[in-house]
Amino acid sequence: MNVLIVLAGNPPSKTLLKTEMMAADLILAVDGGFNVFQKYKLDPDLVLGDMDSANTENIGSIKVIPLIDQGLTDLQKTLDYVFETYPVKSLTFLGAGGDRTDHLLHNLHICASIDPKIDIIFKNELTPETEVSLEIIQRITPDRDFDQRVIQGNTLSILPITEYKGLQSSGLQWEIVNQDRSDGFISQSNLVIKADLTFTIESGCAYIAVYQ
Repeated sequence: MNVLIVLAGNPPSKTLLKTEMMAADLILAVDGGFNVFQKYKLDPDLVLGDMDSANTENIGSIKVIPLIDQGLTDLQKTLDYVFETYPVKSLTFLGAGGDRTDHLLHNLHICASIDPKIDIIFKNELTPETEVSLEIIQRITPDRDFDQRVIQGNTLSILPITEYKGLQSSGLQWEIVNQDRSDGFISQSNLVIKADLTFTIESGCAYIAVYQ
């Protein structure tokens, strides 16, 4: 099952939200993430969270799953519910980034420990003032390859959120050769030179951030 999770960070555009909704089998709004659905007059399948920032005045017949435990973030509670209830194949996140960098880093750290067989992708639209318009962050593991469409000239960085070993690339201007997180090396603003870009990793996970 392909699951779309919309969080309360920088809201996606209507175009991006509708595109990801069409590709999803299950569409979840997490607390304040529901507000963007209301703005665009779209409906998720479920709304989850402690509901302290969601505008639920006109929620209609959409089912709400209260997740009250204040010891966990709304994302952690949502993931616990999803994995207990559905057979998950992939997770796509919108609204996971924004003005609070700590929120994005914490979300990436939470998702690093998810079953390595599950595809995990974060998509964040960037402000018009930047040279690129979309940030796509994909987790790679020994079980899940990098499969994002890239073109020559795309900018790419590695986000070393947790431990990993044996990271290698094929298709970058400055190739990554058997890199471990403990090496202290971070590939930032690297350039894609081949459309068939590939990565391999021996253990752990790393996040590949592509800017388009």
